[in-house]
Amino acid sequence: MASTNISTPSLQSHIDTGNTNSNPRWREAALAATTRLAGRQARFTSYDVLQELAKTDITTHDLRSIGGVMQEARDLGLITSMGLVRRNNKNTRGATTLWESRIYQSTPTAHANSQPSEETQPQ
Repeated sequence: MASTNISTPSLQSHIDTGNTNSNPRWREAALAATTRLAGRQARFTSYDVLQELAKTDITTHDLRSIGGVMQEARDLGLITSMGLVRRNNKNTRGATTLWESRIYQSTPTAHANSQPSEETQPQ
């Protein structure tokens, strides 16, 4: 009896298919949204990018392409995978990657920006 080798599509093949079939304007807007989030937040998920995109009127029929956008942002040096996953929402099947911005710079606290008062300056 011959055995059959049933191959299951890999996660990467799903991402590649989604990326190929997505609206090019959407991919461009998604990368721009990822860049904005990376400038504003230290960590975020693809769900956060989708929430940012929901503020626009640009859509795509295949949301799997968000994976390709996140990989492109990673390849551009904007973000890096934290190697962590967390449960998110009804659109994910369980977990999603937590991404860390490589361009985010936290704003200094008001205390760190304040000038020393005359009383505390050396004489």
